[in-house]
Amino acid sequence: MTTTTAVSESGVASVVTAARVRVTEDPVRVGAPLVQLAHGEPKVQLIREDGAVRAIEVTCGCGEKIRIRCDYA
Repeated sequence: MTTTTAVSESGVASVVTAARVRVTEDPVRVGAPLVQLAHGEPKVQLIREDGAVRAIEVTCGCGEKIRIRCDYA
């Protein structure tokens, strides 16, 4: 039996057996459903150091933040 183990964001592992897997060429959305929980516009801020952009910080309207580090190596 073929199995696939997936780990959710909460760290909980689940096993999907081969019997539950379907192969298709149709696009499939993976992840949480799109829900509009934002309470405002997203914001983008460039983090500069010595005149160069070192990171890009994106703040969702709901308050969640993500920082993308820029590496020019």
